[in-house]
Amino acid sequence: MRLLTRSTLISSAILLVALLISGLYIYDQVSQEVRDEIDEKLLNRKLEILVSLRSWERAIRPIPIATDFRLDSISAQDYNALNEHFEDISRYELVEGENELHRQLVTKFKRADTYYCLRIETSLLDLEDMGEIIAYSTLDVMVGLLLIAFLVNSLLQRKLWKPFYGTLLQLNAFRLDQVTPLQLPGSSIKEFNQLNETIAKLTAINQRVYQQQKQFVENASHEIQTPLAIALHQTEQLIQNPDLTANDAQALDILTQQLERLSAMNKALLLISKIDNQQFGETQSVNVGDLIRQTVDEYSFLAEQKSLRVELDFQNEIVVAANHHLMAMLVGNLIRNALVHSASESLITIQLADQSLRVENTAATPIAQPETLFGRFVKQSDKPQSLGLGLAIVKSICDTYQFTPSIASEGNQFIFSVSF
Repeated sequence: MRLLTRSTLISSAILLVALLISGLYIYDQVSQEVRDEIDEKLLNRKLEILVSLRSWERAIRPIPIATDFRLDSISAQDYNALNEHFEDISRYELVEGENELHRQLVTKFKRADTYYCLRIETSLLDLEDMGEIIAYSTLDVMVGLLLIAFLVNSLLQRKLWKPFYGTLLQLNAFRLDQVTPLQLPGSSIKEFNQLNETIAKLTAINQRVYQQQKQFVENASHEIQTPLAIALHQTEQLIQNPDLTANDAQALDILTQQLERLSAMNKALLLISKIDNQQFGETQSVNVGDLIRQTVDEYSFLAEQKSLRVELDFQNEIVVAANHHLMAMLVGNLIRNALVHSASESLITIQLADQSLRVENTAATPIAQPETLFGRFVKQSDKPQSLGLGLAIVKSICDTYQFTPSIASEGNQFIFSVSF
C-alpha cells in the first residue's frame, strides 16, 4: 500500500471516529436538556392543576382520566410511601397506531382529609423526533466532511510528498556507473531538502569509490595477467628445448598447468568483480530458449565423449531484459556444469516452463551440502581443471537481475533452476 493511501485512510478513519463520538455527545447533551425542560414543564403543570383544584368542591372526586393528568385518591399509608418522581412510560397513540414513550410526573397532595395521587404526563415524541433529526443531520455532516477531508487530504498530501516521490524515482533509476551526479528536485520543505542533500552526498561518495574500485580491479587484473602470460610463454619455450631432461619436462608441465589455472582464476574473479560492479550495463531482450539451443550445440562434443543424452523440454519461450553476454554465460555455465559433472551414459533434461529454467542431471558422486555450490571456490568434484567459480558467476548474474537461483538434490540427482 502506498504511503499516501495509507495516511489518507488512517486520517479518514480517525475523523470518522471523532465525528461519531461528537454526534453521540451532542445527542446526549441535547436529549438531557430536553428532558430537563419537559420535567420543568410537568412541574409547572402540576402547580396549575393544584391551583385549579382549589376552586373545585371541598372534596375532590377522583378523576379517572383527563387530557394530560390523572387524579386518584389513595390511602394514608400509600400517601406516606409515595415520593414525587419522574418516570418514562409507554402509551398507545391512536394517531401513530403504536406505543410511544411518555414522560410522567407522579406526585401527591392532601385536601379535606383525603389523600390524592396526581399523575401528569406528556409525550416524548418531540425528543424522539429531535434525536432522529440530530442523527440524520450528523450522518449527513459526517459523509460530507469525510468526502471533503478525503479529497483535501489526498490532494494536499500528494502535493506535499511530490518532492519525495521525485527523489524516489531518481534513486530507482540511479546507477553507480553513471558519470553525471544525481540531480534531486528542490522543495520548500526543510526535511526533504535535508534528505536530498544527504542522499546526494552518499551517492557522490559511492560513485567516487566505485570508480576507484573499478580502476583498481582493471589495473590489478592487467598487471597480474601480463606476467602470467609471459611466464606461460617462457615455460612453453622451455618445454620445446631438446636438451630438457624428463624430470625437468615433468616439472615444467606441472608449472604450465598451474599457471594456466592461475590465469583462468584471475579472469573468472575479474569477471565476477565486473558483474558485481554492474559494469555490464547494456540490456536487451534475450530469448533464453535460443541461448540454450546454441549452447547445447557448442558443447555437443562433451556429451558425445561421455555418451550423454540431452533432452530439451520447452513448454514456452522465455524472453528476459538483460545483457546478452551475461545471459549466454549464465546458460553456458549451467549446461557445462551439468555436462562435466554428469555420470557417463546418463540423461540431462533442460526445461523451460512458466518463467523458470531447470537443468536436471545425474551426478557421478552425491554432495552433502548442494546449496553451497553457488559459493566461490566450492567444487562439485575433485577435478583439477575445476575452479569452483562457474556457479558463483551464475549467482552473481542472478543477483544483478534479481533472478532466483536454487539447487535441489536427491541422491545423485541434481536440479539447478533459475526463476526469472
